[in-house]
Amino acid sequence: ENERTGSIFRGRLDPARVAVMGHSCGGLQALAVQEDRRIITSMIWNSGIYERPVGRSGVRLTKAQLAKVRRPIAYIQGGATDIAYRHVRDDFARLAGVSAIMLESNVGHGGTLTQPNGGSYARIATAWLNWRLRGDSRAALMFVGPDCGLCSDPAWKIDRKGMD
Repeated sequence: ENERTGSIFRGRLDPARVAVMGHSCGGLQALAVQEDRRIITSMIWNSGIYERPVGRSGVRLTKAQLAKVRRPIAYIQGGATDIAYRHVRDDFARLAGVSAIMLESNVGHGGTLTQPNGGSYARIATAWLNWRLRGDSRAALMFVGPDCGLCSDPAWKIDRKGMD
C-alpha cells in the first residue's frame, strides 16, 4: 500500500518501523511474531501466554516465546477480574533485557474499548505509539519519569522494567 498508485497510504508508511498489538487472543498473535525485525514496539492488551502451550485461543505459544521480545513492549490489563490477569503478570515477570511496562486498571477483560473513543485504552495506545514510533518526547511523559501521567492517575498501577 505504501507504493501502490492510488493508495491513500502511498508514501505515508514506514515498513521498517512497525508496531504490533492485539487484545486477548490477538495479544497472543502479536507475541507470536516477535522475531520480525521490523517490529519497533508491541502492545499486548488483556492477554498473556498460557502456562500450557494451547489455551482457549488455540494459539500455540510457550513461555519461551517471551525471550524473543527484544523491543519495547507494553502490557495493559484489566485487573484481578481480567481472565488474563495471572498470565499477564507472569509474562511481565519473565521478561528480561527489554524495556517493558505493565499497566493495570480495574476495568476487566474488555478494558475501556467500548467507552466513547476507546476510553483510557485509546489514549494510552496513542501516546505509546507516538512515543515509540514517532519519538514524541511529550507522549513519553505518560509513561516515564517519577511524575509520569499514569503514575499520578489513581485509576492505574504501573510496573516498569528498563525504562530509565
